Amino acid sequence: MPFIDSGRCRINLEVDGPEGGAPLILSHFLGGRIETFDWQMPVLSGRRVIRFDTRGHGASDAPDGDYSVAMLGRDVLAIMDALNIARADFLGVSQGGMTGMWLASEHPERINRLVLANTTTFIPNKPVWDELAARAVAEGMGAIARATITGWLSDGFRAAEPATVEALIGHMSAMPVAGYVGNTRVLRDVDLRDALGRIAAPTLVVGGQEDGPRGAAIPLIAQGVQDGRSLILAGAAHLAHIENGPEFNAAIARHLDL
Repeated sequence: MPFIDSGRCRINLEVDGPEGGAPLILSHFLGGRIETFDWQMPVLSGRRVIRFDTRGHGASDAPDGDYSVAMLGRDVLAIMDALNIARADFLGVSQGGMTGMWLASEHPERINRLVLANTTTFIPNKPVWDELAARAVAEGMGAIARATITGWLSDGFRAAEPATVEALIGHMSAMPVAGYVGNTRVLRDVDLRDALGRIAAPTLVVGGQEDGPRGAAIPLIAQGVQDGRSLILAGAAHLAHIENGPEFNAAIARHLDL
């Protein structure tokens, strides 16, 4: 099943593992796509792993107009319904973590355990997203992608893994401008601060030691949910699941009983 329909948007997905395996849904960051969870797949054998390109990314449709975190959450519900999945574990990175928080707070009956990586409930600097959207329309995605991805990675990772850095930049550069603009509205408008207290799913919140001010939300999210704990990984900035894959994978294996 390479695509499912969510409203008028086709969502590209990939399902790995045995049909009887416990389902785990992976949701990527702005500019990512299915392949950006390749680092996690070796530790997930035995699980039924559902990866997908968020609307506006990869091979999924990129409708014109503003997107919202509720819209992204409903896309996940459409995937679950199409695959006959009543409940699943969920792992979301950055924007994907926002989707996970919305799902776990608004539809707790669908989420078992939750992993939130390098994410936040609210971004106070709203004008930056309008500025980036306007720049994408005027200039395209190339320069934005390079500045964004390099800014999200630690100095050590950029020096050690230049080919991976270029691949990640390529993923974001390939986004349709309409998809990027729609997703910037998610980040501009998201406010999940009041949702945390409704999240009962056991929650692991992971951050990177070198993520700067963005990492301040990690302990606050863990403290705000009903059953949360936080973990900060060394040698990682905003894409900790890629930058420090071994420790990230070990942590999710413990949390998800892999």
